[in-house]
Amino acid sequence: MDIMGFLRQRAGDFRCPVCRRSLADCELRQLAHQGPHYTVQVTCRHCSMAFLVALEVQGGAEAEATPSQMDPISPDELLELHRQLRDFEGPLTELLERPSRRD
Repeated sequence: MDIMGFLRQRAGDFRCPVCRRSLADCELRQLAHQGPHYTVQVTCRHCSMAFLVALEVQGGAEAEATPSQMDPISPDELLELHRQLRDFEGPLTELLERPSRRD
C-alpha cells in the first residue's frame, strides 16, 4: 500500500487547524513506519503550521486504506495537544512513558 499516495489524495478533504485553508497542497513527510503504524508530518503551504499525524492501517499490509471508525481529530484537540507539548524537552520515549495529566 502506498500510504503517502493515499494521504496526498485525501489531504484536500481537510483544512489547516490554524489558517483554515485546504491542505490539498500540503507538504507530507513520513517520519516513521513500523508494521501498520505510520507517523507523518503535515506542513501547511499557506501558513507553515506543522503537525504530526499518527495512523494505523487496519487489516495488515494487504488491506486497502479505509476511513477509521473514529471521528477525526478536532482542531480543539490538536491545539490542546500542542499546548501540552509546547514546553516539553526530552526524548520521545520519556513523553510516552509519562502518565497523562489533565489541567
